[in-house]
Amino acid sequence: MAASDGAPEVLLFVIDAGGGHRAAANALLAAVAQVGAPFRPRLVNLQEVLAPLDFTRRLTGMPMEQAYNVMVRRGMTRFLAPMLKVFQACIRWRQRALSERLAEHLRGERPSAVVSLLPNFNAVLRDAVRMAHPGVPFLVLLTDFADFPPHFWIEPGVDRVIVGSEHAVGQAMSLGVPRVSRISGMLLHPRFYPRPGPAERERVRRELGIDDHAFVVLVLFGGKGSPEMKPLCAALLERPGDWRVIAICGDNPRLFESLGELEARGAGRLHRLGFTDRVADYMAASDLLVTKPGPGSLTEAFHQRLPVVVTCNPYTIPQERYNARFVEERALGLVVSHWRQIPDAVARLATQPGLLRRCRAGIAALPENRAVYEALEVIGGELEARS
Repeated sequence: MAASDGAPEVLLFVIDAGGGHRAAANALLAAVAQVGAPFRPRLVNLQEVLAPLDFTRRLTGMPMEQAYNVMVRRGMTRFLAPMLKVFQACIRWRQRALSERLAEHLRGERPSAVVSLLPNFNAVLRDAVRMAHPGVPFLVLLTDFADFPPHFWIEPGVDRVIVGSEHAVGQAMSLGVPRVSRISGMLLHPRFYPRPGPAERERVRRELGIDDHAFVVLVLFGGKGSPEMKPLCAALLERPGDWRVIAICGDNPRLFESLGELEARGAGRLHRLGFTDRVADYMAASDLLVTKPGPGSLTEAFHQRLPVVVTCNPYTIPQERYNARFVEERALGLVVSHWRQIPDAVARLATQPGLLRRCRAGIAALPENRAVYEALEVIGGELEARS
């Protein structure tokens, strides 16, 4: 799959509202560097291109990416669903101007294909590609397990969608998308391959000073952490039973500092970490993941054969609510409605070996995830079909 210097260029559009879109694009870039591809991928940040028309900045004083991230970090997610509808209405109101601005940018490029790894703006991107480069294929690669219709991920008239679940396949087909490519899940960074084995589990536990037989709970609430992580960790440490808790705070120094007191009085049972690219290692050392139903964390856990406990309630980000349903329907873990119920759910899994085995069996029944490499093949195949 190696590409020559004269290989066709593929533009990957991302946005930094949440970390998953750029993480998926970075996974593609890393896979290209590892195994090669018959094209040259290049990232484009949509926010930077559309900055002069950013109506979110006019309304809130901050760019749309930053406004979204602030709301998520502060737990202000209860009203995201109705706000999303208002946001999407604003996009449709300004769609022509947004598409023309984007087309102006694209005319300075010579892409052989354009791939979107972001939601909400795919009708804008579709129209802009058609204005600037008629005949150039426009693909949408979902970084969520499913669409949150209408006008979130999948729009009529796109040339192809790449999805990681059968549910999303049905959604795309119902909108008349001519080509739907089903890959084996969400994109995983190549660093998750090969899957760590027992030796890696023992090594990481030894590094943390954790006994081989201890039941280890990994708490990971996205790349920015979450306010409820501190009281949740406190509640887990108060439970009877000698659980060990690994808490990854991500890019949230305030949360990391606030867990220092818990770590100090936890008698070695709490291990707090800041931002790390060793998530795969810490998952390998764990028996259970406690997380929000974000597609990235769930995909990493399933790849590591790690059962999960997730919350789903009105504060859950709208596009992630299907993920909790997926966990429940496939018996991949337990779903609760509030973080205060998590310690009881952890206790059930820690004390009921049959339940834990059933969750592990459900995860083992999922397709082996090779999605990042499959996505490269789909994009390359689209280019080959049009050459």
